[in-house]
Amino acid sequence: LLQDAESKSETSQAISAREHFVFTDTDGQVYHITVEGNTVKDGARIPPDGSMGSIACIAWKGDTLVLGDVDGNLNFWDLKARLSRGIPTHRGWVKKIRFAPGKGNQKLLVMYTDGAEVWDTKEVQMVSSLRIGRNVNYRILDIDWCTSDKVVLASDDGCIRVLEMAMKSASYRMDEQDLTDPVWCPYLLVPRAALTLKTFLLLQPWSGTFTMDITQVDYNEKDEIKGLIQEQLNSLSNDMKSVLQDPELSLLQRCLLVSRLFGDESDLHFWTVASHYLQSFAQARQLSVSTAEGQTQSEGIQLSPQNHLDICNDVLCESSYFQKFQLDRVHLQEVKRSSYEHTKKCADQLLLLGQTDRAVQLLLETSADNPSYYCDSLKACLVTTITSSGPSQSTIKLVATNMIANGKLAEGVQLLCLIDKAADACRYLQTYGEWNRAAWLAKVRLSPAESSDVLKRWAEHLCSPQVNQKSKAILVLLCLGCFYKVGEMLHR
Repeated sequence: LLQDAESKSETSQAISAREHFVFTDTDGQVYHITVEGNTVKDGARIPPDGSMGSIACIAWKGDTLVLGDVDGNLNFWDLKARLSRGIPTHRGWVKKIRFAPGKGNQKLLVMYTDGAEVWDTKEVQMVSSLRIGRNVNYRILDIDWCTSDKVVLASDDGCIRVLEMAMKSASYRMDEQDLTDPVWCPYLLVPRAALTLKTFLLLQPWSGTFTMDITQVDYNEKDEIKGLIQEQLNSLSNDMKSVLQDPELSLLQRCLLVSRLFGDESDLHFWTVASHYLQSFAQARQLSVSTAEGQTQSEGIQLSPQNHLDICNDVLCESSYFQKFQLDRVHLQEVKRSSYEHTKKCADQLLLLGQTDRAVQLLLETSADNPSYYCDSLKACLVTTITSSGPSQSTIKLVATNMIANGKLAEGVQLLCLIDKAADACRYLQTYGEWNRAAWLAKVRLSPAESSDVLKRWAEHLCSPQVNQKSKAILVLLCLGCFYKVGEMLHR
């Protein structure tokens, strides 16, 4: 379709794609909506079948529409002939139905709680079946077509199986195959061997230089396991081996590299954050020492500008960089706003970020016929005329506290931010369980010391038995430079 669109646009011809949307209501009636260009058309409606329960799945291809319900019934509709046929499978909830790919291929894959089936929708008959306890001993978690005549299953034993349409077992052991080239995949090893390989690549304290030959290391292990580990080491590219054996490669760099090699996402996240902040705090300490010794910038150690942690790490990033990104994001949303709700969200966000002038401009854009016109106008006046005098601050803080106590948390936090009481706002957010919002606000409005207090309370909350997210707490503590605390938590 995209290729057709491009070719037609080159010849200055208009094109509009037609899309179809089919769904059912709670009574089982089927609706057909057609969207073409900017036009939405209400198409045919199929009345509910009395033999069907609550519809769980729908699949449509060509002139055939298939419905599956929670009782295991399948309903095959021939849209051209306007005929339907209901089949009770007696297999319970129909979890998923998928037509096979390919023009004219009307095979249908059906997933139940206790297995799966392949149906021929032209003949309305079952082609093959798979049932837990009869054909297999594993539970199917998901199912789909691999090709036009092969089925792929994901099961609870951690395997992905590709089967023929007859649903006969077709899986095989990877380590029994004669592969043309060696494959680096440490997860083909038994867990003990994979951990040994990881440790071997990370640390070799018995030698001054790194080696890629584990057979020469004297440790208690079967020769067969050593041989499998050595095969994995041999499968690494020469470039990778030279990097791993480089004496200039630091431990942090090595940990990052090995976590990438093993595809260990949690390890990679940890070492990315740890590496960044270890270097960042070391650089800051080095700068403070050189300043204390009275060295000028030219006399002291020249430090290269530190790169920021990637924004995908969200509140783990440095406050200045995080705040700049949030401002850029709000400005981008401003450009794209197209409704009052969108404008209101931008104004609220700008108030929290301390951008009061721009927030007032957006509040004054509210049209006179909008129900919120009066409130927005008053809010604009409040933001513009707010002062730092004692009585004014006391009144606004009292109002904010009352609003929070009466369920208006977002509005109360906004008022506190207007009078530079963002630290109090963070405490209220944490009290009411809004920990992520409190961390966000601390990053964009508070000083480093105040922000650190908020994030430390968050880390303590994450470590509590009710939450038990210690891995996330460790990342938060890393960005605060609490490295000894992190070491203690990892040791425990």
